[in-house]
Amino acid sequence: MPAPDPLRFTNAAATVQPDPEGFALMRWQPGPHTLADYQEAMNALLRIIRALGTGKALVDNRWVDSITVEEQQWVMTHWLPRAVVQGNYRYAALLSRPELLAWLGSVDQQLLGWPQAPTYVAFDEEAAARRWLRQQVVVGSHI
Repeated sequence: MPAPDPLRFTNAAATVQPDPEGFALMRWQPGPHTLADYQEAMNALLRIIRALGTGKALVDNRWVDSITVEEQQWVMTHWLPRAVVQGNYRYAALLSRPELLAWLGSVDQQLLGWPQAPTYVAFDEEAAARRWLRQQVVVGSHI
């Protein structure tokens, strides 16, 4: 039996894998999920971003039921700082409903003011998100 692929992940919250265009691709699943499912999926996203080395992700939030306050806080205080430093995370194209993106406005502006903070852009269409990601050039991290 072949070993599981460490760059492909699926649980109740999301599916995460490398995209052939060189970025991490995350698709949130419809339906309920636990905080542990959410954290596991986000950590898989970071693992794939690190492995690819491009600092880019396409995240499809269109089908996720909601993002809880606890999940938002965990991303802001734990995941995002690690993703920036460990994964050179710089660009995210988000496919999302407007109400799910509203919380990004509450992200600590000091954190988003870092020179190396990721740039988030919301898109209605996946083709436009992919075009934008292809245009972004990531400078290698020396951390």
